[in-house]
Amino acid sequence: MIGERGAQIAGTFDRAQPVFGTANEAVFRRATGPQIIPQYGALLRSTPVFFMQDDHDYFDNDEATDEIITFPPDHFMLELARATRQLYYPEYLPDPNRPLGLPGASAADRPPGVAEAFGTLRYGKLAEILLYDIRRTQTLAGPSAVFVDGTVEAWLKSRMADREVIHVVNIPSNPPGWSAGKWGEWYPDILGKDGKLTTDVAKPYWQSGWLKQHDRLMAAIAAMEGRIPLVVSGDLHAIAEGRMMQCGALDFAKKPVNVILSGPLGTGDRGWPSAFRGIGASPPNHLTMEEDLKPIEENGFILADFSPENITVRYFRFNYHKQPGEVIDTLEPFRVTELKRS
Repeated sequence: MIGERGAQIAGTFDRAQPVFGTANEAVFRRATGPQIIPQYGALLRSTPVFFMQDDHDYFDNDEATDEIITFPPDHFMLELARATRQLYYPEYLPDPNRPLGLPGASAADRPPGVAEAFGTLRYGKLAEILLYDIRRTQTLAGPSAVFVDGTVEAWLKSRMADREVIHVVNIPSNPPGWSAGKWGEWYPDILGKDGKLTTDVAKPYWQSGWLKQHDRLMAAIAAMEGRIPLVVSGDLHAIAEGRMMQCGALDFAKKPVNVILSGPLGTGDRGWPSAFRGIGASPPNHLTMEEDLKPIEENGFILADFSPENITVRYFRFNYHKQPGEVIDTLEPFRVTELKRS
């Protein structure tokens, strides 16, 4: 979907035609290039960087009404996401522990062994980071609906159960721990008339199976023996840190699941949840959360340092209204958290 303003800048797609080799390619490049190339340029040429895709990389917003349900992605949306990945975002590197047949892997037009939607960052036996796109394989099957395909869920659980690596960290494209009441979240909460999240009103077209899969994944994360249960994510346009003490009927009080919102690098005035949804990120009713750092709607990022015994997370923030961009080079953390292995 390209909105009215976007159509004035880039044009409109002919969804019956391929992305490349047709008039769609010019529209695609006008829409993507100016947003990505000036932002990164060659700044990261000496630093390995990987990007996770979410709803807007499929050129739509996660919305559901009687007129349209935007996800799972249709063929043209999938081709747009694959085109963006091909031109701008590096694929995930081959991994002998990741099945070659996962969705978005082993495509004939990609190098052997790479993956587009589900990836791994591995540093020897110290750390393994599991990255997964929850839009690519999202289903609308009610109680049996999922965000990630069953083969992907099995792979994630197998990596969390494996004892080869000291640290295993989950990074899904859709954050657990908090909600802004929008449709395509793990949780059934919706914005009530009193301006607070509620489950007293049914969220239209939300699928109960999504929450079941959430609970299965959180249980697997909490069950990792001798590891720090940690989930890091973005998307909610905030910086936050909390501990999931209870998840529905699951009691994590003895070993809480640490959840972090890593912060948005480039959100503008109209992009904050409280601006366009009327509410900031809040814990959903399904969870009992200890919010050690309540969500902050400000630009920022985290740096995580791994050692055999702990993970040290440093939090950084900046305000582009009050600070010039150059200040980012010399920022000091406003918060430091040390997570220790049990």
